[in-house]
Amino acid sequence: MAKKWPKDSFTIGAGAGFAGDRIEPAVQMAQSGEVDAIALECLAERTLVNAIRLREANPDAGYDPRLKRRFRPLLPHVARGCRVITNLGAANPGAAARATSRLARELGLSKLRIAAVTGDDVRDRVDEVEWTQSIEEGQWIGAHVYLGLEPMIAALDEGADVVITGRVADSSLVAAAPVQALALEGDAVAAALTVGHLLECSGQITGGNLTEPGISDLSPEELAGIGYPIADIAPDGAATIRLLDGQSGRLNVAGCTLQLLYEVHDPRAYITPDAVLDFTGVSFEETGPNQVRLSGTRGLARPDRLKVIGFLARRGLIADIEIAYAGTGALARARLAADILRLRLPRELGISDFVIDLVGVDSVLGAGSLPLRCEPPELRVHLSARCEDAEMAQAVEDEIYALTISGPAGGGSVRSERRGRVESITGFLPRDRVSARIEWAHEP
Repeated sequence: MAKKWPKDSFTIGAGAGFAGDRIEPAVQMAQSGEVDAIALECLAERTLVNAIRLREANPDAGYDPRLKRRFRPLLPHVARGCRVITNLGAANPGAAARATSRLARELGLSKLRIAAVTGDDVRDRVDEVEWTQSIEEGQWIGAHVYLGLEPMIAALDEGADVVITGRVADSSLVAAAPVQALALEGDAVAAALTVGHLLECSGQITGGNLTEPGISDLSPEELAGIGYPIADIAPDGAATIRLLDGQSGRLNVAGCTLQLLYEVHDPRAYITPDAVLDFTGVSFEETGPNQVRLSGTRGLARPDRLKVIGFLARRGLIADIEIAYAGTGALARARLAADILRLRLPRELGISDFVIDLVGVDSVLGAGSLPLRCEPPELRVHLSARCEDAEMAQAVEDEIYALTISGPAGGGSVRSERRGRVESITGFLPRDRVSARIEWAHEP
């Protein structure tokens, strides 16, 4: 049974925003004594695919390999009352919880209660999912539903110090601890979920990935040690997002507004497992240096269906190859090399599904790239081709190497990669077909 929260607000920190994120900001939060819980958001589609592959090879694997490195400096602070909620469990949260329990015992912290939230793996129900595109061929390697607040809150209610999940909605991962502690309801839950959406990308809201016209970027020193955001949430849902005192960063209305709209297709109806959020009334107010107050979120009823992400292995390989050109006339020689490839791939290899671009010229914006004001001193020709098998992929690679002796002068520094064709496909599953569970880690 959850105890009544003894304070007037709850402080949640965003300790990570992706799998390879920095570790120091979360440790700083835990050391500060100001943060009641830390959310470590460390899971995306690409990391989940890798985790599924690892679990296939070893039933005790499939969680984030950085788990021990992240938890080793954090668990002593968890023992002093700073809880952690994380999706480091990836494709195997149960194994992740057991590994965390072993680590806690090594650190002399065997009394920590560590819970795994399972039930997001719905590979056995792919035929029940309403996929957003037709599935004509391929093999399912995994399917995971986005869970919401309920199982995490249940684990915290039962006294979990650490909650480890697989695929859950990012905003729910961050909101779970304050919603549980403060027993939030209605629009206050919507506000906490909005805070979760704002904090889920860690340094992206505190000055990272932000350039404002007419304002100097943060310095290398500031960006090298940028602080990650924390949020003070009141029982009525009022929230202030801030940095710890003395941390570098730039937390302002512009950054919050950009993050609010990040990955949002309809600001009137941002769908989460726990509520449909209406951001059209949201306002931000700078109430101090690196401190922004949030208000105005409205919440509608939660959806009847939950989002599913499925991973389908298609036949064949992707060959991804580059060759470099530098010096006088590099642009003309690179364009000549690209034209040679456009002739030879369909004519000699029978390949029609490929893309060629020039890194530094048009590889990101394509036809929308700005005209060059001067020729680049060096650039790379990039080729990506879909191949039926490894033999065809080798033939494509050979075409690039052939350019080094039978193509324009000066080609070299070839980089080549082959990868399987795995597509992520979105679908929906009725809520009543999803059953989340809590597993407690008990290591002998």
